[in-house]
Amino acid sequence: MAERKKNKGGNSQLEDRYWNCPDYVLNCLDGAVKRYETLKMKNGKTEGYERAKGILEHKRIGYGQMKRIKNWFDSFEGDWEDEEFKLNGGSTMKNWVNNQLDTATAVIKNIKAAQEDTNPNNTFIKTHKKDNSKVNKSTTLNMATSGIPKLHKGNVSDFVFNDKPVYNEEIERIKNLIIYKSKI
Repeated sequence: MAERKKNKGGNSQLEDRYWNCPDYVLNCLDGAVKRYETLKMKNGKTEGYERAKGILEHKRIGYGQMKRIKNWFDSFEGDWEDEEFKLNGGSTMKNWVNNQLDTATAVIKNIKAAQEDTNPNNTFIKTHKKDNSKVNKSTTLNMATSGIPKLHKGNVSDFVFNDKPVYNEEIERIKNLIIYKSKI
């Protein structure tokens, strides 16, 4: 059975994915539900009964449900003979869910790694767009033609370190320098 120790969370590319349950998983759930309905149903519903009925009805499981099932098995501390364990599919469901999630996340990771090898951009970082609408264009253009703005004769970090005041005009020069450098 594969352990998914390196996976810290969900994968956004799997959010809308569904897996069709194989017959052996459905048969395992069906047997557990029938056994439960004939023997124990009179005492109230046990955890896992509604989930098992839903899976048997739809015959497929979404990514969110797969993660919840995996989490349930990972945190289950009871016996393999407990009714909850059987209604959640037992070791058959546990192994199938772990296998499917491992395979799906490995495929995405391998695609990203291959893209990273062939593309200089880092594919593991989500793309984003910088909002440049708030930048004063005339200040940026003036700085580009006149060169990099000059700071105070002393080093500003020395002023801060020595508890000397840093004036607003120096702060504005630093802001302009940062904006100018971000445009290059």
